Amino acid sequence: MISDQAYLWFYLPGQTEPVVCGIVAFDGQDHVFRYARSYLQRDNAIPLAPPNCTLGALDNEEHILDDELNSAIRDASPDAWGRNIMLREHANAPGRSNRELGEIDFLLRAGPDRIGALDATDTPSRYIPKEGHAAPLAELLEAADRIDQGRPLDDQLDAALNHGTSVGGARPKALLHENGEFWIAKFSSSRDSADMVGIEDAGMALARLAGIRVAETRIVESLNKRVILVRRFDRTVTPGGVQRRHMISAMTLLGLDEYAVRAGHSSYLELADMLRQFARDFRSDGAELFRRMVFNMLIGNVDDHARNHACFWDGECLELTPAYDVCPQPRTGVSADQAMIVGAWGRQSNLQNALSECERFGLGIDEATEIVETMTATVRNHWEQVFADSGVPEGDRQYLSRATILGESVFYELS
Repeated sequence: MISDQAYLWFYLPGQTEPVVCGIVAFDGQDHVFRYARSYLQRDNAIPLAPPNCTLGALDNEEHILDDELNSAIRDASPDAWGRNIMLREHANAPGRSNRELGEIDFLLRAGPDRIGALDATDTPSRYIPKEGHAAPLAELLEAADRIDQGRPLDDQLDAALNHGTSVGGARPKALLHENGEFWIAKFSSSRDSADMVGIEDAGMALARLAGIRVAETRIVESLNKRVILVRRFDRTVTPGGVQRRHMISAMTLLGLDEYAVRAGHSSYLELADMLRQFARDFRSDGAELFRRMVFNMLIGNVDDHARNHACFWDGECLELTPAYDVCPQPRTGVSADQAMIVGAWGRQSNLQNALSECERFGLGIDEATEIVETMTATVRNHWEQVFADSGVPEGDRQYLSRATILGESVFYELS
């Protein structure tokens, strides 16, 4: 069924059951959101974003959204991988409508355990989450492999994979809930030219060693393939139930759309400015963001775009989430650009560029230089062993050593 409106349900901070918070509708020209009157009357109601962002005003006005729903609502919607699954399902549905799926359709069709604290249904009166099939890892892996290779799914595999369609990114992945724990399972792709599962696990482990707050990861095997599991940090299990933490991507915080993100118009500096204004502890989060930026340069992670950074939002303050998707991107060229603006030389992946605007992160030049030197030493002294421990083959490690990790242009003196 094709839909023109959806009711948004929200897990308020500390709560284990959602309340309806608003409605988003497409009128044929614009997407429009309005907070629910019942939500506005709640003493504990919070805006879905900080005051200077879309949906940041907790009022009874209509909020006009763009074609892609860019806002905290878009963060609750599927990205490339999930949309691919939904489009396949729609194309193969018996008696399907000829109309293409719209943003509200994607929002409604996402699984019930989507990232963050928002959910969407077609009714405001009672929360009825979309049915999901909590499948074992082997079943999820088989389904993801079939999608990746363009092969059809049977009904059981289709239901299994649809459970995780809200996860962002373009690579094969699924949500996993086992033994009371919540994970994101990330699979290899038939198009990988290197062991990207091991490389991502190693990137996260090395970041942790360098003092960065990162999500917990581990590698498991299923169907003779390696899978990286990333523990979800948007779920807290309590005796009274599961609490969901509201997350907002840097893309949303910076008021960007997918095109602007892909075109490199996002900025670490502007994200630091946002943290300065709204972070509970800017001294901590500003320095943490600087460390992540520098680390991405050192390991050759140029996929550090604005959807790969996020903050928790509790209605009053922002707080950086643990880092995720910290993964070197194998390359052959000497120089590179980060996905976000770094400093006075734009997106150029260079430590002098990183230091050029260190004050924006709340750091003096001496403190910032010490961070750069310490992190450089950590990467230089430990990366090969960490990558070996994650099972990255020697050939891939040699390839990464040529231009990706500690690439020579990162250390060039700029003029």
